[in-house]
Amino acid sequence: MKLINNPTDVFTENLLYSVVDMRLNTGVGKVSQKNIPVLNDTLSYGKLAAVKTSSGEDWWIVTPRRKNNVFYVLKFTENGIVDTLTQVIGITPDYKTESDGQIVFSPDGSKIYRTNPRHPVMVYSFDREAGVITHFDTIAFDYGTQPVIGEIGCAVSPNGRFLYLGCRQFLYQLDLWASDISASQTVVAEWDGYAAPIPTMFYQLQLGPDCKIYGLGGGDTRFFHVIHNPDEPGLACNVEQRGLPLPTPSGASMPSFPNFRLGPIDNPGQPCSPVVNTTAPPTPLPAFSVFPNPVRTVLKIIPNRQFSGPGRFRLFDGTGRLQRDLAFDPRQAVTALDMQTLPAGMYFFEIWCAGKQQRVGKLFKPD
Repeated sequence: MKLINNPTDVFTENLLYSVVDMRLNTGVGKVSQKNIPVLNDTLSYGKLAAVKTSSGEDWWIVTPRRKNNVFYVLKFTENGIVDTLTQVIGITPDYKTESDGQIVFSPDGSKIYRTNPRHPVMVYSFDREAGVITHFDTIAFDYGTQPVIGEIGCAVSPNGRFLYLGCRQFLYQLDLWASDISASQTVVAEWDGYAAPIPTMFYQLQLGPDCKIYGLGGGDTRFFHVIHNPDEPGLACNVEQRGLPLPTPSGASMPSFPNFRLGPIDNPGQPCSPVVNTTAPPTPLPAFSVFPNPVRTVLKIIPNRQFSGPGRFRLFDGTGRLQRDLAFDPRQAVTALDMQTLPAGMYFFEIWCAGKQQRVGKLFKPD
């Protein structure tokens, strides 16, 4: 997309694509054609989503026009864009905050979810065979008590059950299988106050190919948040704030991961895999997740494996003095430990279970 940016407005005026020939450069690939025009129109900034067609071979690309409820649906094949459909459906997002949202497909490609700070979640049913939106609906939700609402991100769990909403200070989960979706809204994480120097709150979200959901911590921050078990309800989804450190500050957007594994309608395939083929083996989750870190009020302990025996959490200060000694049941989804009365500083912990030490680490409690 070609970006037009001035102090009062942000939008895109062209949709372009380039061709990479993977036969060149000894298999690494090389750009053979660049900036081929597809659309010439004012488009909603950052709102571009893709899903495979019903054959599982080609792609539908969906992008809304700026300041209205018009959608472009483009069919992309090995021969380039071969068809462009225009459809008018749903409500028009608030033009003042149109760029502060996100648009994503559900993993099975049957729904499009779109967020905007001044609207409920917009839901569009999508026909992968015809490339058209067949129905429009909304999901109301509560933004919470925070005074300023900014960017609203969204992502759907691999099994299609849970919708996650990144709303600055809060990360919400909604059960899409519930009879009353709005009533199922649950806070699964609250910003812990960390800033370096920009606050790492909750913004855009993306389902990754490893079945985890990653969350932008904000423009020019050095972390992505991680939802380790997004198919699990409530706190069992295991949110780790700043779980993925980045080598450099990130921009104000997330990389997009369409469901490359999506197949034909009669064989949809799996949207992701816990083991992703890379040059290095995947790093397994620790026996227990301990977060948030830094911690101010409540520390949460979540088992990532099945344990039958009793567990013990021990916390030491910087001089080695024992400050907390907690026996807990590792069969519980979450164990909470009050940290409010502890003074600020660095702490060290160890977790014992099934007769052996399962994890050690350090925690920081800020002022």
